[in-house]
Amino acid sequence: MTDSDGIPAAPEDTKDPGLSAAVDFVTRVVAPASLLTAILYYFGYVRELALFGYFGVDLGSVQFSTTDYLVRSAGTVFVPVGTVLACGVLALLLHHLLTLTLSRASRNWRRASWTVTGTAAMALLILGVAGLEAPRDVDLSPVTPPVALGTGALLAEYTVYLAAAYASLPPQLTDTLRATRLPRRILIGALLLVSAFWATAVVAEQRGNAVAQAIEASLPVQPEAVVYSSQRLQITGPGITETRLSGTDAAFVFRYNGLRPLIQSGGHWFLLPAGWTHSNGATVIILPDTAPGIRVELGP
Repeated sequence: MTDSDGIPAAPEDTKDPGLSAAVDFVTRVVAPASLLTAILYYFGYVRELALFGYFGVDLGSVQFSTTDYLVRSAGTVFVPVGTVLACGVLALLLHHLLTLTLSRASRNWRRASWTVTGTAAMALLILGVAGLEAPRDVDLSPVTPPVALGTGALLAEYTVYLAAAYASLPPQLTDTLRATRLPRRILIGALLLVSAFWATAVVAEQRGNAVAQAIEASLPVQPEAVVYSSQRLQITGPGITETRLSGTDAAFVFRYNGLRPLIQSGGHWFLLPAGWTHSNGATVIILPDTAPGIRVELGP
């Protein structure tokens, strides 16, 4: 079957290699629960690493469990997943529109279509690879390189599809493309995984820093943690006051005000001075929550 210019039209019953490859990748690689769990765990881990690192706390001392990381990743995973799904729907609509347009286009327009997509794919792949070595102070969003790497990989495979479907390729090249389809798609899938984990790490780090900065800004209005102790604890920091309690028979002799709870985990309280800032050098106070001589009370 030919069009008005005598150009062979793409057969209607030919399967879309680009789309089928994406579906096959999702069902065989992304779908398994183990991989999804690993991605969510990694998302939560990087987020908490950035959050507690902002306060100078080693994440190992917090002793989060796997469930903790999975739960803490849920609040930040919706935006990236929603963005990917929306872009996928948009890409599918553009694919159908381009297919309809190319079925009625001349040979020159068909050639131009896969030339443009191929050039864009190469540019995006170069940007993604260059982002691996780019300095942190480059005026470029940190999420741009991983997104460019994944998008470039998909566009590269889509360019091959356009060239095979709408260009009169030499038989030898057609055979080569057909023979290398499997390893090519394996490499594309690997690049997509690298892009997903890379972008996940960037987004998670940004979210962790954002949450930490929000905690810092709201410290003056956060609930107060009052520490009672039977012995002087030498707790110091901006905003902390020590009061010696009266009475010789009191179970606790000292009271410390001006503290804010950061988290209670792993059998410890992590407390911040009310005047803590990222730049003033104040330290986080870590107290055991089961010690007989120490009691922590929370109040408004």
